[in-house]
Amino acid sequence: MSKVITGKQYSWSEVAKHNTENDCWVAVDGKVYDITKWVPQHPGGKEVLLLAAGRDVTNLFESYHPMTDKPSSLLKNYEIGYISSYEHPKYVQKSDFYKTLRDRVRKHFKATDQDPQMAVSIFSRLALVYLLVFVSYYLAHYTSKNFYVNCFFAVVYALCNSLFSMHMMHDSCHAAISHYPGVWKWMGASFDFVTGASFFSWCHQHVIGHHLYTNIRNADPDLGQGEVDFRIVTPYQVRSWYHKYQHIYAPILYSVYTLKYRTQDWEAFVKDGKNGAIRVSVATNFDKAAYVVGKLSFIFFRFILPLRYHNFSDLICYFLIAELIFGWYLTINFQVSHVAEDLKFYATPERPDEPTQINEDWAILQIKTTQDYGHGSLLCTWFSGSLNHQVVHHLFPSIAQDFYPQIVPILKEVCKEYNITYHIKPNFTEAIMSHINYLYKMGNDPDYVQKPLASKDD
Repeated sequence: MSKVITGKQYSWSEVAKHNTENDCWVAVDGKVYDITKWVPQHPGGKEVLLLAAGRDVTNLFESYHPMTDKPSSLLKNYEIGYISSYEHPKYVQKSDFYKTLRDRVRKHFKATDQDPQMAVSIFSRLALVYLLVFVSYYLAHYTSKNFYVNCFFAVVYALCNSLFSMHMMHDSCHAAISHYPGVWKWMGASFDFVTGASFFSWCHQHVIGHHLYTNIRNADPDLGQGEVDFRIVTPYQVRSWYHKYQHIYAPILYSVYTLKYRTQDWEAFVKDGKNGAIRVSVATNFDKAAYVVGKLSFIFFRFILPLRYHNFSDLICYFLIAELIFGWYLTINFQVSHVAEDLKFYATPERPDEPTQINEDWAILQIKTTQDYGHGSLLCTWFSGSLNHQVVHHLFPSIAQDFYPQIVPILKEVCKEYNITYHIKPNFTEAIMSHINYLYKMGNDPDYVQKPLASKDD
């Protein structure tokens, strides 16, 4: 048992120094813990803890252990002091909302005798997306010499890549597939191999950044970092003349997302690397190997090998069709859930030594910044990777997407009890329109007034 030291205070920058397997600290609910001895014993594997190392992970700790209170009791053994400052926003409110919701979800799984990370449907679904991505790759590259047929297969391949990402990769980065860390670790590596994009980098952007700081400017990497952007989505940005047309050009530019991501994910592997405002943890040898093998396999299987069957100009055309559709499909699915009418946005100062206090409870903020759509539609659920149940996903990221529809009625009931508005659109079309309308409003509203960035006293 670690020695308990009470009263000692540590700044976030001091905690951040302890971010390796042999020296691992985390902060939870204002207290600092040296969990170095626990890292090799962690049932969820060391990779998850190394992702969290050197950070305040209060809300990750809570949302990734929804089915048991045992981790909280174990954590007490490793307490060494208190955190005196924060790198990113601190949620200063603590509501009983999430506890009530979590307890009812826990009772539901116990009453129905279901394991939220293990089910036949999970692995049959994943087997299908693996099959689709490999078959569509073969069809798109080696079955026809006809230009138009190959263009069609390029579209099919893009859709299958999207499903592969939203089903397999997304579940893997949240450790929502099985109780064995090796499963999601190797599935994550297969994402590098198939798409040439870094799973390691994505985990930082999505799990550590987006899920902890949803719609918080200069903290959520999905909103962008600089104050000069190709689009304006928060009232804390300066409006430029071209934003008047952002509802037209922004959805088109979403298509370059995967190309942009692949050319920037190397930044996660350099010293002091960052993804937006999010510090990147020290990459393990496995992470580095997956990255290098992923890039090499991407070059070989997307260019070198297909050039034996197609001329260069045609291959580039097929490649761009597949990549632009892949990028648009992924991006629009994420955008309609968080950048839309009626959803809230927050801001922080740019300088990391001036953290903001967010006057919200983390779980309630997830509901205020997220919207669902198309409940009851099997097509919406399949083609979005269950992101049409985005609110449940943000509150319970470690539960497999197969169970989201079961949790929705429980969530709606608790929201009603706590007088919290649950945002939902009837279908995907209306969800997209709410996103387009929001872009138009932010670019054209004559009453738009830029708001100052929040301060420490807000």
